[in-house]
Amino acid sequence: MNAQFKLLALATALATTVACSNMAPDTAATQPATASGATNFELTIAHVNDHHSNLDAHSRTSLQLDGESVRVESGGFARVAAMIDRISSANRHVLKLHAGDAITGSLYYTLFQGKADAAMMNHVCFDGFVLGNHEFDNGDAGLKKFLNALAKGDCNTPVLAANVKPEVGVSPLTPRGRWDSFQPYQIYNLGGQKVGVIGLDIAVKTKQSSQPDATTTFADERETAEHYIAELQRYGVGKIILLTHYQYSNDLALARALPAVDAIIGGDSHTLLGDFNSYGLDSDGPYPTQITNADGEPVCVAHAYEYSKVVGELQLQFNGDAISSCGGRPHFLLSEEAPAAFDDTGLFTRIAPQASAVAVRDTFAKDVDVLTQQVIARAPERLCMQRMGVISREQCGSAGQSDMHQLVAQAFLRSVPAADFSLQNGGGVRGELPAGSISLGDAYRILPFSNTLVTVDLTGAEVKQLLEQTMAYTLSDAGSDGSYPHGANIRFDVDLSAADGNRVSAIQTRTEQGWQPLNNDQRYSMVTNSFVANGSDGWLLLGELSEQGRVEDTYIEYAQSFIDWLRAQDQVTRPGQHSTINYTPVQP
Repeated sequence: MNAQFKLLALATALATTVACSNMAPDTAATQPATASGATNFELTIAHVNDHHSNLDAHSRTSLQLDGESVRVESGGFARVAAMIDRISSANRHVLKLHAGDAITGSLYYTLFQGKADAAMMNHVCFDGFVLGNHEFDNGDAGLKKFLNALAKGDCNTPVLAANVKPEVGVSPLTPRGRWDSFQPYQIYNLGGQKVGVIGLDIAVKTKQSSQPDATTTFADERETAEHYIAELQRYGVGKIILLTHYQYSNDLALARALPAVDAIIGGDSHTLLGDFNSYGLDSDGPYPTQITNADGEPVCVAHAYEYSKVVGELQLQFNGDAISSCGGRPHFLLSEEAPAAFDDTGLFTRIAPQASAVAVRDTFAKDVDVLTQQVIARAPERLCMQRMGVISREQCGSAGQSDMHQLVAQAFLRSVPAADFSLQNGGGVRGELPAGSISLGDAYRILPFSNTLVTVDLTGAEVKQLLEQTMAYTLSDAGSDGSYPHGANIRFDVDLSAADGNRVSAIQTRTEQGWQPLNNDQRYSMVTNSFVANGSDGWLLLGELSEQGRVEDTYIEYAQSFIDWLRAQDQVTRPGQHSTINYTPVQP
């Protein structure tokens, strides 16, 4: 296991044994840390994850309060800054951590390519930031631009990514050495105690569902963690935290399998922890979730939801190097104008945006505001979005799939009318549309990535193979529902309870003569986005066809395709029978 890491150990040690430079100095920091003494020590971790360039507040968040539905303003990065500042002021030993996917997802990224996010993160001054899969959406070069922006100023936020391996001398991330742009871990001196934080990115998903350079690889998460845990222990570090972008369920499994881990701060799954169910929100477990590691000792696992809505406050009590207890709470951030009854829940915090953070955001917001206000169409009714399966909400979704995915797929066909049908991955569409005006900003919010439309020449048998691949990846431990296919002018039955290779049946394409069964030997022209066309998100066959010269880029931006289609519609109604998916979920 350790062979792939041995040559890097010395360089790693030299790069990571200093305290984080953006932390306030501690008067006891020069005292030697005890490796196994009975010293009582309390560590507070203020953490966020998956803010995805969501810098503005969310104006109409729907919550339940005393059985009544209320609409409140929530989140926004200026509230995140205010909350983290409040936590830092109230506690002595604090680490401010970001568990990845800082960028892509709003017009702030579309227009500024990470500069706006970096400016806001530098205002908070995080003590650690782990790379997430979406940090690679514009390749290694795009990530390097974001990291360069993050490196400006006095924060010097450590970027952590122990299992990310760009090719040295080839990737812009590693022109000279493995750790040019990030580190595997960081050691912090707090009150005479050494705390080690190891960064891990989700390996298979980042390689398959984002766009790192072809020569950039990702090592196994567990093997990497085991190696660096042992290395930290050799340096006398007994308090060990994993900062992961690896999904909640994977974090729980990782914690059980590893020795010596005390806490995991995670992201990627957009997991809400805490008893939020009575407030109209789905939560996945308690905050924090406490389990035991391979040594039989407690591990505290915490996530902080998504889109700048929640700041986690994790309180760790150590007796020596072992966790004696863990506590804390999530802070779901609300406007001060929200009902005061939310104060008594222990889950919501009414807080004003930090004025200085608002000023930083406003330097970018004026350009975004001009763009978002351009109305290009109208929707007489709500158009819903669901990445996988049939929408169960009343008056939402049609023809066995979500409205938004089918509308985007129709837009692809309008831009490439020679194609027989279109397919779109579930993760490529990032929002829905309420009834009313549709702005240019709405279109970029729904399709925020830098994708283009491509055409693919493939046989009917290859269409079947491709659809089966997407289902297999969707159901795999390393996959996600972002792989799930939606389309226009194509329909099929899905049975996720069936065996691999037999989950998709009754495939038909829509022609001038009506719906026709798929002919295995016939060649078809499919239009999709450039992201899946390179084999990402489990659409592996398309990567192979690309190498064979059977994929052609139209250079039409996929967001622009949707904008052109919206403008042509004027009134956007729910889709008709362009595609039907008869869906059977996995049986319990």
